[in-house]
Amino acid sequence: MSLAQSIPNGNFEAWTSGTYEYPQYYPFNSNEEVFWKQIPFNLTKTTDAYQGTYAVQLTTNASATDTAGAYFVSPVNGEDPSTWTGGIPYNQKPTGIRGYYKYNVATADSALILATFSNGGNNIGTYIFKVGGIKTSYTLFNFTFSPALAITPDSVGFAATSSDLMVSNGMPGSILKLDSISFTGVTSQPAQMNGSFETWLSQTLYRPDNWYGNGWNGEGLNRTTDVAAGNYAVELTTYLGDNNGVPRAQAGQISTGYYVCPGDTGNCFQMGGYTFTNQIDTLVFSYKYAPSGNDSAEVWLNFKKNGNYIYGVNKYLSASSSYQLVQIPFNIGQAPDTVIVQAQSSLWKDSALTYIGSNLKIDEIHFKSQPLNTSVPVFSIDNHFSVFPNPSNGEFQIQVGNGHGSASLTTGLAVGKEYKIEIYNVFGELVYSLNHPITHSLERSTRWNLFS
Repeated sequence: MSLAQSIPNGNFEAWTSGTYEYPQYYPFNSNEEVFWKQIPFNLTKTTDAYQGTYAVQLTTNASATDTAGAYFVSPVNGEDPSTWTGGIPYNQKPTGIRGYYKYNVATADSALILATFSNGGNNIGTYIFKVGGIKTSYTLFNFTFSPALAITPDSVGFAATSSDLMVSNGMPGSILKLDSISFTGVTSQPAQMNGSFETWLSQTLYRPDNWYGNGWNGEGLNRTTDVAAGNYAVELTTYLGDNNGVPRAQAGQISTGYYVCPGDTGNCFQMGGYTFTNQIDTLVFSYKYAPSGNDSAEVWLNFKKNGNYIYGVNKYLSASSSYQLVQIPFNIGQAPDTVIVQAQSSLWKDSALTYIGSNLKIDEIHFKSQPLNTSVPVFSIDNHFSVFPNPSNGEFQIQVGNGHGSASLTTGLAVGKEYKIEIYNVFGELVYSLNHPITHSLERSTRWNLFS
């Protein structure tokens, strides 16, 4: 067997951190997304204000491989603005919205101002306005809601973007500054509007190096000091997500690959991964899992050759209150050139809200051909562990020890402890599993028959 490249940062010891500020009451913003895309934060606080001390600045930024428009939005429900509900409590019926802006627009781009209103959980009005042109000094915008609101809302959603994100990711270089936002035709403004952008909060994010988080924003992914080895492990938690306005449980995910979805066709494919050429090997990792309800977590491998999928293998993970060592052997049938490793805190099908809160911790993930420096001990020939005859016709013997009454790992094979024995065929399929106690007669072998 040739040596495969070790999974980069498989012990989760290397993390990149980033701290950003965002306007109070607008926790949903583009900074978390661009952090995972490795693009500079694009929602920032500026002292170039129309009045007061601060204004908000939104910039469409780009990396070598991607572009991201800036945005912020009050906490609303739904993905499509035409169906947004919730947001900031508000019980007046405004006739429009006004404010001041500066804009340095890239060619053929425009910024967006959005206001949505709802009552009793139903959307009663969505208003989207474009601002454009080059505005080097603060300029008034004053938009009228048309058609007018028919009834008084109980909540309002407010959002702004640096580019027209309804049609694309935007044009790099578009910069929008906003200040002094307010509704017109009313006697008071929403208490949580923060339209002067004077109040800001901070957030620190952690991204494990060489890994991608859930989608592009890493939601449901955290760093933890509850580890199998070393200082850090990765923690994945199933959270409240959304599917076209319908609440659903969304698994926290981590992967060495990422999904690309060209256009709006819904046809997505996985990119990334890293070089891997072993046909036969074993994935090894440690995990803890606290499922919500009857949930299961999952770890799997996707192998590619010349850009095409050639093999996949997965493992469902059940509840475990302490770190448990797992091995996933495989025989691909041909040598790959790329592998993508992925884990998630719930199964794809487990979308019911009862699964929210399932918590998975993963540490020390690696291939047996390339163990980690901080790896927990695993069985090997050097530990005086043997199976014979191998191959067999189904009857074989397992011997633990060196034939002289002793056997040892780094932690020792203690008498009375129980060790799990798993037998796999040449195709990497589990054919036998048993928890077996180590007796005082370590020098003796134990005979097993799969067919008895």
